[in-house]
Amino acid sequence: MEERRSDGATPLRAGQAAAELGVGVQTLHYYEREGLIPAPPRSDAGYRLFPLDLMERLRFIRRAQALGLSLAEVRETLDLAAVGESPCGRVQAALAERLREVDERLAQLSAFRDQLADLVAHAPTLRREAPARGLCSIVENAEPLSDGSLATAPLGRRTVRARPRSG
Repeated sequence: MEERRSDGATPLRAGQAAAELGVGVQTLHYYEREGLIPAPPRSDAGYRLFPLDLMERLRFIRRAQALGLSLAEVRETLDLAAVGESPCGRVQAALAERLREVDERLAQLSAFRDQLADLVAHAPTLRREAPARGLCSIVENAEPLSDGSLATAPLGRRTVRARPRSG
């Protein structure tokens, strides 16, 4: 089946709309349940249809999220616009807060990076002068880094897959 893109003339079905927006169909359903979008009209066969105006609203939601606005902030923005108020002042304040948070996180990450670089530089000494009590002398003898919160998730999620047990 050929994938159609929103040209405004033909509403898209949920799967097509989701693909165009780069989200899953469940995300569209979630936005509907949360009241971020109105219930889309349905085809005779019961499929949700996403006309141009609804696609534009969804694009706005996705752009706002990409800028760091929470769904609550997006909802507030949409609600203000719906009653004729300009939401731009609130959006600007929210974005300024995101910027402050990013700057704070960058400062924390910079300090964490410096601490890690120091640990890496001293790792050979730790290995040589402080034999491992258990698994790894570098970890066992390292000074705590920052407040510990950065060490748990410094740059994002990492997954380690368990090795299959032989048996």
